[in-house]
Amino acid sequence: MKQKFCKALLGALFLIIGSVLQAQTIQGVVLNDKKEPLSGVTITIDGVTGGKTTDDQGAFSWTLKEPGVITIHFSIIGYQPKTLTKLQLQKDKIENITVTLAAAEEVLKTAQVTVSARKESVNAIIQMQRRSPAIADGISAESIKKSPDRNSSDVLKRVTGTSIQDNRFVVVRGLTDRYNIALLNNALLPSTEPDRRAFSFDIIPSQLLDNIFIYKTATPDLPGDFAGGVTQISTKDVPTENFLQVGGGVSYNTMSTGKPFKIGYLGKTDYLGYENGDRTLPASFPSRKNFQGSFFADRAEQSAKIKNTYGDRYHGNALPNQSYQLTWGQKIDRDNGAQIGSVLSLNYKNSQTMSAGIRSEYDNQYESVNGAAYRYEDSTYKFSTALGALWNLSYKKGKTKITLRNLYNSLFETNNLLRSGYQYYSGGVIVTAQGSETVVKSMLSSQLEGVHTLRKNRSFNWNINYSFTQRDHPDYKFAPFIKDSAEIYKNDPPMVVLRDTYRFFANLKDHAIGANVNYTAPLNWKEKKVGTIKMGVFSQFKQRDFSARIFRYNRSPQAGFDESILTQNINEIFSKSNMHANGLALEEITNNTDSYDAQTQLLAAYGMVDNKVTDRLKLVWGIRAEYFDSKVNTFDFSGSARTVPRNYVDILPSLNLTYELTSISNLRFAASRTVGRPELREMANFSFYDFVRNLQVRGRFDVERSQHTNIDLRYEVYPNNGEVFSITAFYKHFKNPIELRVDPGSPSLNPILEYYNANAATSFGLEAEVRKRLSFLGDAAWLDDITVFANAAVIKSKVDIEGIDMAYADADRPMQGQSPYLINTGFVYSHPTSGWSFSGMLNRIGHRVEAVGNDPKGFPDIYENGRTLIDLQLSKRILKDKGELKVNVSDLLNQSFVFYQNYRTDTDKISKRSYKESEDRIWMSYKVGSSLGLSFTYQF
Repeated sequence: MKQKFCKALLGALFLIIGSVLQAQTIQGVVLNDKKEPLSGVTITIDGVTGGKTTDDQGAFSWTLKEPGVITIHFSIIGYQPKTLTKLQLQKDKIENITVTLAAAEEVLKTAQVTVSARKESVNAIIQMQRRSPAIADGISAESIKKSPDRNSSDVLKRVTGTSIQDNRFVVVRGLTDRYNIALLNNALLPSTEPDRRAFSFDIIPSQLLDNIFIYKTATPDLPGDFAGGVTQISTKDVPTENFLQVGGGVSYNTMSTGKPFKIGYLGKTDYLGYENGDRTLPASFPSRKNFQGSFFADRAEQSAKIKNTYGDRYHGNALPNQSYQLTWGQKIDRDNGAQIGSVLSLNYKNSQTMSAGIRSEYDNQYESVNGAAYRYEDSTYKFSTALGALWNLSYKKGKTKITLRNLYNSLFETNNLLRSGYQYYSGGVIVTAQGSETVVKSMLSSQLEGVHTLRKNRSFNWNINYSFTQRDHPDYKFAPFIKDSAEIYKNDPPMVVLRDTYRFFANLKDHAIGANVNYTAPLNWKEKKVGTIKMGVFSQFKQRDFSARIFRYNRSPQAGFDESILTQNINEIFSKSNMHANGLALEEITNNTDSYDAQTQLLAAYGMVDNKVTDRLKLVWGIRAEYFDSKVNTFDFSGSARTVPRNYVDILPSLNLTYELTSISNLRFAASRTVGRPELREMANFSFYDFVRNLQVRGRFDVERSQHTNIDLRYEVYPNNGEVFSITAFYKHFKNPIELRVDPGSPSLNPILEYYNANAATSFGLEAEVRKRLSFLGDAAWLDDITVFANAAVIKSKVDIEGIDMAYADADRPMQGQSPYLINTGFVYSHPTSGWSFSGMLNRIGHRVEAVGNDPKGFPDIYENGRTLIDLQLSKRILKDKGELKVNVSDLLNQSFVFYQNYRTDTDKISKRSYKESEDRIWMSYKVGSSLGLSFTYQF
């Protein structure tokens, strides 16, 4: 209630100081198909005398005396005219639009383009996709608004050929996250994970997004370190109107809300999204050297300083998930013709959920139980708080625009695992356990950029950026208890297994600073423009520091140890009263390999030519040179310091050819060379022990970069504005692809996952997209209000591991993380005057390799089974169109997440990799529930 009151008070304050009712106004910006502002565009409105023109930044504003439905026209020499219809102007409200005009020289006819105003946002994205020199797919703010997606990772799974892994990592064309990179407003984003090369997209709320583009082929002005795609995230820019928008929502989860929430321990500041120190090592806690060298009694005294957060310490039911947003936009017009714009957005989200499932591990000597060495039932309770803030400030005058962009996000998550089950391999014991994990991820991104329009159609832009990412891992702990199966009917309590009572504390910090400069000029031949030339330089320096400390509890070596301590309740066993010379104490088992630091430097330069070869043929070609230098300071297994250097110079040519078959269709061809450099973590000799999954993940000194050859062929048709049909064939060859595998020498019950280079791999497939309004079915007006869409990809890949120490592995398997197919489909209904809107969306991915195994009969490949997601949303504009009410359903089917081992008693059947319940072994399976949400936003 306090949070709701504070938000209401803040909203009222902004309303008082910054909100002024205005007459009905239409304003916005006009862009060309390269996302560049168009100045001097003539604007007229049917029935209104006179006209307007756009300024140097493509902006315009027009205030009308009376509200109503208008038709507005845009025209300028060299571009197709455009008419927007059915634009509803409300009393005392500003209507803001973005209009995209296509170049007239690139079409056979300069016919007038007519489109409904409400579809122009989607159409703008499609036009940018159509005119992009690279093969690209995107999603607009309007489409994001019509989906129930809560963060960037939810949004990304709607893009053609794209899916999400672990609910936060992007997978493009079935290629795992390590083959993709992310840009935030033209700045390269670092990895947010300590154990993988990936950016966690769940950290950016969907409310802060303007659009998302994924470039699937290379151009010289894009970073060359990818094979799947470059994800370009654009956050909300400066406003063209003054506004204040507030909103909030709640959602009900079928498995969690209103049910007992056994989160274990919940701190006083967890609702605020930060850890107040309850779970961290005290500031006075000794260093590793001093602690490991101290006597048991001294270690017991220090152990007593750590807060006991084991056990069930929270009593209550799970609250509904809740979210709140406040966005304030302000524009100031100066007397000298300059404009200053600012947009501030604040977001808060809290969720309390539960998942239930099973976890198993296998050994073939236990055939009577399908090879299961143990089988557990797990209940996991998750509490998360997300805080987000965006502040963009812009100054523009004449042909210059300077923008300062700032984005901060923090994601606090704490989980509590309750486990019970049976171990067959240890003589038959019953196991109960509690494990809890808290992770705090934060990101700060600041960018200062300038765009300058010069004489003779030349332009110059620059960007200076800094980013800081942190992943704090305080007190990841696990405590198992066992009881002999022969004593199952006795009342004796189970006994704690001290050797497995791990406590893990870690922190990762990344600092990155970068800059880039780009210059564009027309390319002329005999006083005729035949294209443009673009060149630029890029640099980034990154510093990473990672450290971890690992402990477990030991009993006193002295006589007189009280054995009853080992059978106490988990709430009491690790309490301060049991930490003494005759009781328990922590033992530090941290190794030198449990910390590392690293630096990277990336320098790049490129030249790119956009040629208009003929009236129908466009050629974009060029070359990018990248110099990469990195050093990882780590340790080998003997404890000796080790520096792992990597130094590469890569020459990366690319070519994109577009042939205009007709005025509405293109044929594209693209070829390029790209690379995939190892992440710092992949080269560090650090082993992270996952207590929940009973496995380790470690890096290797010898991991090298992968090199990729990419070829694409695409046919695309744009029958009407906002509509598209495309089909793309692609082929990729990987030299030294990087994968995550089970170490061939590791035991099956405690496997070690490591990064390694395979010899080579190939990936090829087809992807298709269609987006169509139903107006072609008849003249009924409501058919024009329904848009259906679908996109899908079918992919085949194979890895070459000949000569590598994996003799018993599946030699014909697909690449790790590669899905054989992806499907997205749905529809959107939006009525122009009633304010009703309804959308339904379906997403499905095929089975994919989670981790590469080492023996089809010993430790087979681990696959993630495909699952189908169905999401629905119903919305209604109310309160004179200033408010919007939404009801959404997420994950309607609530299908299980299933991870299975592709086990076959007959290795000839290994090709049947899809899930077979009668043959495959479930490694892990769980459900998370469906959600029903209600939200409301209001714009002053």
